[in-house]
Amino acid sequence: MENLFKLVNLERVINETLKLVEVQNTAGNTVEIANQYELLLENSGFTVQVYEFIPNNPTIVARYQGNTNPNGKTIIFNGHMDVITLGHTPPHVEGNKIYGRGTCDMKGSLASILEVARVLKQAELEIDGEIIIIANSMHESPGGRGEDLTALTEQLDLNADAVVVMEGATYDCTVAQLGSATFNIRIEREGEPSHQLFTLDGTPHPISVLAAVIQSLEKENESLKRKQIEDIGNASYFIGNVQSGNFYNQMPNKAFLEGVRRYGPEESYDEVEDQMRQILNELASKYGVSISLEMKKVRDGYRIDKAHDLVKALQKSVKQTRGIALPLVGKKLVTDAGIFVKGMNIPAICYGPDQSRAHSETEYVEISELKQTINVYLQLIHEYLGIKF
Repeated sequence: MENLFKLVNLERVINETLKLVEVQNTAGNTVEIANQYELLLENSGFTVQVYEFIPNNPTIVARYQGNTNPNGKTIIFNGHMDVITLGHTPPHVEGNKIYGRGTCDMKGSLASILEVARVLKQAELEIDGEIIIIANSMHESPGGRGEDLTALTEQLDLNADAVVVMEGATYDCTVAQLGSATFNIRIEREGEPSHQLFTLDGTPHPISVLAAVIQSLEKENESLKRKQIEDIGNASYFIGNVQSGNFYNQMPNKAFLEGVRRYGPEESYDEVEDQMRQILNELASKYGVSISLEMKKVRDGYRIDKAHDLVKALQKSVKQTRGIALPLVGKKLVTDAGIFVKGMNIPAICYGPDQSRAHSETEYVEISELKQTINVYLQLIHEYLGIKF
């Protein structure tokens, strides 16, 4: 494998990362970045098919086939092409870092898997199976929640043995994740906003009801903390925004709050939505107000077998290339891995370059991390699929 690692052309990886980062498409319209990545995939030896399950948001499925062994495995490498909606300085290289929005989240990973294919092609090596790249467009909230990837799982008969989501982990192996859903709650009483002193006694105060909602969710949190989820910790409600009122002595007629509900891998989105509606319906009845809930799933949680061959292959690959022993962990964050596990019943793990600068004011990826990631992917393909030298 050492001779294979020496074929990695880091200058090419840097240039392609910069080229991808120059296109700042966000979820909602990713045609330009998809067109660019399609060309790069074709130039790297992939056969490419582009779908448009969501208008103006292409989903790319690219195949790199090995020999015709009927027992050969298929592994998917997945990455998203969209970036968050925060601006950034223009992409550039400084020292050992590539700067720009999307460098580590996750254009560097998209460039890395291209280099993997080019190395295999240059070395004229045959893999014992097939590599599939799935590049999706609707990842980053608030514009995307994995809609195109979910549509792919529902509309395309795609079979594979394992998935590597190319982000979310570098120094551990994720075997479970919580699910996540955002919620918006609207509290409304009858009548218009009125002066405090001219409001009838007994009129429900939306801010007081809002406080009761918060207290009820905090009570639920205490209960959830007592129900520890293996490898992860606990589920939770989190409130990040509350609003009500326009003037210090005016009685409002509305109040709002929004937040996120994180739930266990064994729970369904429908279950947690029903639980929340029940809590809010009881409060609405108690206080004589209308309480509406708008809840949207971000991703479902998932759990995979810790003894799966993919887990063992990743641990061995990282140990061989980086000298790191990967612990098996569960996480509260969400990735697209859950869509593959729940939607396609394919075991999925996460691995990519250090992503600690994702969504930060100044985003960058270390060039050395891209090199390490490429080496890990090459080793993983060798361990899981098999490479004929």
